[in-house]
Amino acid sequence: MPSVDFRLILVTDRHHTQGRPLVPLLDRAVEAGLQAIQLRERDLPTTELLSLAQAIQDVNTPRSVPLLINDRVDLMLALNLDGVHLRSNSLPTHAVRELIGPRRLIGVSTHSAEDVQRANQNGADYVVFGPIFDTPSKRSFGPPLGLARLTEVCRRSSIPVFAIGGITCERVGDVRRAGAHGIAVIGALLASDDIGEAVKDFTRALQT
Repeated sequence: MPSVDFRLILVTDRHHTQGRPLVPLLDRAVEAGLQAIQLRERDLPTTELLSLAQAIQDVNTPRSVPLLINDRVDLMLALNLDGVHLRSNSLPTHAVRELIGPRRLIGVSTHSAEDVQRANQNGADYVVFGPIFDTPSKRSFGPPLGLARLTEVCRRSSIPVFAIGGITCERVGDVRRAGAHGIAVIGALLASDDIGEAVKDFTRALQT
């Protein structure tokens, strides 16, 4: 099983960058110590998504920062990326594992204890669980799940759990005490005035 040796995942959404181009922001974030990127531009056609993935790969590869792409196992294999991130209604995890082999990472988005249990049983390497707190980008997934639910799923999960949804630096300590291995962040990084400083702030918060 591949090791999940990162605690901070930046989940991309080019609509949250305050009008700034995504790739230079990611370059700055990686330079500041960002540990992993999940490419999640679901509205892009394949050719544009391929080009974007290649551009991010150019930023990540020299610094050995894992790049995972949402759902698109075909693009992950074509570009030899580090892994794939599956939604709860994507291809089954065990089927993806057969396609990509044992060395690449599989992450799964989860929104319930049942989702987390299923990901554990089916061979995922980690789960992203949320939304923990209220956040505009996650309202379509229902009301916030809260710290008590996070504590419960972390206690029962044998694979790392990353908290997502309204995570700020001030809340990192709470989600870590609940048992989360790490955090996944969208707007708190991409919309920040200085993404490099924001990455450093989150990294420090995760170390305490």
